[in-house]
Amino acid sequence: MTMPDLPNTWRDPHRQVEIPFPQALDEWAETSVPVLKDVARTYGGYITYSQLASRFFDETRIHTTGLLTRWSGRLLNRVIHLCLEQKLPALSSLVIHASDGMVGSGFDEVLRASGKDVPGTDLERERAAAAERLKCYREYSSDVPADAEPRLTVKY
Repeated sequence: MTMPDLPNTWRDPHRQVEIPFPQALDEWAETSVPVLKDVARTYGGYITYSQLASRFFDETRIHTTGLLTRWSGRLLNRVIHLCLEQKLPALSSLVIHASDGMVGSGFDEVLRASGKDVPGTDLERERAAAAERLKCYREYSSDVPADAEPRLTVKY
């Protein structure tokens, strides 16, 4: 007797029922927007990819066996476009790698989609992300100093 293959993406408590991955990405992206708004309520706040994943896994109850590093870029791309459609600041700028505190090259899509120049170096990208984070804080946080300037993450 062989064990049936379990799906790679499912919604708890129905582990044996597959959720199409594009549907999972859509639901995770939609759930990520309010999570990121919440992060932006704290001036200087940011969230790691794995912390964000933990939040949207919990809220949607959709899980996957796929490695976060293989699909997180597609997820944030959807978040970027949701923010543009809803005329929100670039909330994806709040998502950083735990290892280095950087947004990563996927952030370039924020700039491309907004008609801005894509940075030539990691430092230029981080400065662009810092400027976008400040826009997020100004939109959602009540304690941003009037003279606040974009700043890199503490981790970076």
